[in-house]
Amino acid sequence: MKFLALIVVLASISYAFSACPSSTSGVCTPDLLQCCGLQLKSDLGLANCYGILAFEPECHRQEIENMYINGTSGLLKVCDAFNHYYECLGPARRDCTSINYHVKAGLRLGDAVQVVAMYKQFGFACGAGFEGFSNNDACMSQIFSTKQTQINNCRAKFANNILGDYKNHCMYFEQYTGCFNALFDHSLCNVESSWWGCEYARQSGRVVLHDCNLQCSSLP
Repeated sequence: MKFLALIVVLASISYAFSACPSSTSGVCTPDLLQCCGLQLKSDLGLANCYGILAFEPECHRQEIENMYINGTSGLLKVCDAFNHYYECLGPARRDCTSINYHVKAGLRLGDAVQVVAMYKQFGFACGAGFEGFSNNDACMSQIFSTKQTQINNCRAKFANNILGDYKNHCMYFEQYTGCFNALFDHSLCNVESSWWGCEYARQSGRVVLHDCNLQCSSLP
């Protein structure tokens, strides 16, 4: 009887996630973002961060990047979950993943930028960067397993530099992508890995730094 009750509860949760309120106008709503956000956390099995991903970006990004330690299988899990998430958001996807919406929802501008930067990074990893990651599966998993502290330090230094001296933002942006490039050094993996690291960082920075003419090279 208890087992049957558990099945009913799980079925109810699954139905609740699949019945998220839709938006035909393309305008995001708190209910839609909350429902789809909880679905995303369930699909990813996230349990260590409070609230939904859109309002705790750094904590959730850390949890998600930890999945890359499992190599391509971990990346596939992330990509499948985000595809489901975007399907759930439907026509409101663009609004729900914009800086403007999160600022209106009460986030500070810097936090709103971090949310959208995170979406851009996972979009790259699941899109243009998927093959590069897969080609370096074992090496990539090793980097995320052993260099997460350095990855976080690259991000923190970049954020502090931008806040303290914005007029030189393009220089700091180049240093930021260079920091990732070095962590994903192609001499440890293959030639694609340093490009992957650089581009992973570049996607987050270009959310607001559109005026910096910075490109990543896959050449050694």
